[in-house]
Amino acid sequence: MTEMPHHDAAREDPAATRRYLDLIRSVHEEWDRLEEAGDTSVQLSGSALATIKESVRADARHGAHVHMPPTPAGPFTVSELTLRTLVRREIDAIPGARALRTAFEHDEDSAAERRTLGLPTRARCRVSAHLGTPDLPGLAERIREAVRSAAETELGLTGLTVDVHIEDLHEH
Repeated sequence: MTEMPHHDAAREDPAATRRYLDLIRSVHEEWDRLEEAGDTSVQLSGSALATIKESVRADARHGAHVHMPPTPAGPFTVSELTLRTLVRREIDAIPGARALRTAFEHDEDSAAERRTLGLPTRARCRVSAHLGTPDLPGLAERIREAVRSAAETELGLTGLTVDVHIEDLHEH
């Protein structure tokens, strides 16, 4: 095995460093000049632009990354869309209930970076109940328990507060 030579800053040639930095600066200037002139040699290809646009659209659809409780294999995140889909599935599975809209509150202390949200602490579920539902508070409690249970079982998320607001009635 060969050893990498040790970098010795004291042996650097200041003139060579200056020439290197001048070369880098001139490359940047030339690139900027060509880009401003519309030279296609420094433009992104159509397929590269399409890939970037699709990535941005997917990110917008899926929402921010949301931190979940760490697993034995390490930390993980899910998209906001994943959380909303889980809640919708649980609500829609309850007879007499339909999910309309869900919003989450997050623990700001566990957010690590931009476009990343901390652990969900509260789910605010807006639902529609079947017109003939005899016990709306009981329906709200079944929704609350189903969402809490799924969050704990499927995501390891314990202690989620689930608010249920019945804002509509439906017939079919």
